[in-house]
Amino acid sequence: MADIVLYGIPMSTYVRSARMACVEKGVPYTLEPVMPHSEPINALHPFGKIPAMRHSDFTLYETSAIMRYIDDAFEGPRLTPSNTRGRARMEQWISTFNAYFDSALIRRIVVQYAFPSGPDGKPDRAIIDKAAEDAKKQMALLDEALDEGPFILGANISLADLLLAPMMAYFVRTPEGKAITAASKNLQRSGAAMRARKSYLETVPPPPPKRD
Repeated sequence: MADIVLYGIPMSTYVRSARMACVEKGVPYTLEPVMPHSEPINALHPFGKIPAMRHSDFTLYETSAIMRYIDDAFEGPRLTPSNTRGRARMEQWISTFNAYFDSALIRRIVVQYAFPSGPDGKPDRAIIDKAAEDAKKQMALLDEALDEGPFILGANISLADLLLAPMMAYFVRTPEGKAITAASKNLQRSGAAMRARKSYLETVPPPPPKRD
């Protein structure tokens, strides 16, 4: 079978999640670095978002769908629980990360530092402060879930962890992320477990370009 081709930029958390799934499964892939809403992406994704995937004559968009396809279509360690309740719990967390965590951690905190929208080109504190309150609740929920193991479902890594890890990688580098997660042994343990994995190490995005 032809190798997987992923389309998107390596700095994207969602692109990184799809790449991590490939590495966890031992699936060869090629990353085509294209921007959101560019012509190549618009041809694959009706809303111009990244990532998109091509596998031979099969194309797919939306990160969760891509990750599930990679897990189901190839041999290798399973990234989805074998039991009904485990799968349901994984789906719950995937929906939670997409619907709530991405908004607070990435869109309203990380992006404010990367692309400030406040006065004089500074981060908008009102946006960050409101998002930080949401993030505190989210991290408390996550801390409780991680009590039984380094991963969301306990001892075994799943697609949910691969979706979360790139978000956390950016979040903990912000002042708010450092402060919120510093006191949690569970979050620290989970972060260390993820950072040691081959899939994490091989997909670290390049540093952002320096501003003049």
